[in-house]
Parts: sequence; C-alpha cells; structure tokens
Amino acid sequence: MVIIQDIYLTSAEVNKLKDKTLTIMKPGVYKEMKQNDGTEAKKLVLPIKLSNGKVRDWIPNKTSLKKLIELYDDDTEKWVGQKAEFQIVKQNVRGEMKDVIFVK
Repeated sequence: MVIIQDIYLTSAEVNKLKDKTLTIMKPGVYKEMKQNDGTEAKKLVLPIKLSNGKVRDWIPNKTSLKKLIELYDDDTEKWVGQKAEFQIVKQNVRGEMKDVIFVK
C-alpha cells in the first residue's frame, strides 16, 4: 500500500477528522505560489501530521499564523513538535461562502 504524501491540506479532509489535532513536523518554508489573479506571492508552507497519521503541507492563513505566533513565537523552528487544533469556519471568500481552516 502507498500513502500519498506532500499534498496540500484541504478543509474537506479536516472536516472528516474526529480529532482535529495537528503536529508541526518541520519548520515552515516560504514558497512562491500563483494567486487567483495570476500574480505570484510568497506563502508559508508548514509540513504537518494529522491525528490520523497522514502528513500534509498546510498553508496557514494570516489569522492562523497570528495564533501560532501567539502560542509558539515567530520562529517556525520552535514550532516543530508543537500541537494545535483546527476548526473549520464558513467564511465569505471572494463572494462565495467556503469552509476555511483556522487554528483554534
């Protein structure tokens, strides 16, 4: 059996979890990513392990980043091994209500 890894976390995957705990596996890395408007922007990517054992890359939003900084400092090396909990919130994203992942 082969488990797919190194894919980005989705709200649909988080919604399926009974235990929404995550563990940060490695320090964050900034990557250039294409935005919806075609421009590129640097986004922080965090490798995390979900409560079901699956490893995913997660791009935390600004609210989640502020929470992680509040909890663990602004040096992502200090986040390795730390745990947090997800929550899913409905939010208006470009005029459409979507499930958005936040750190609780």
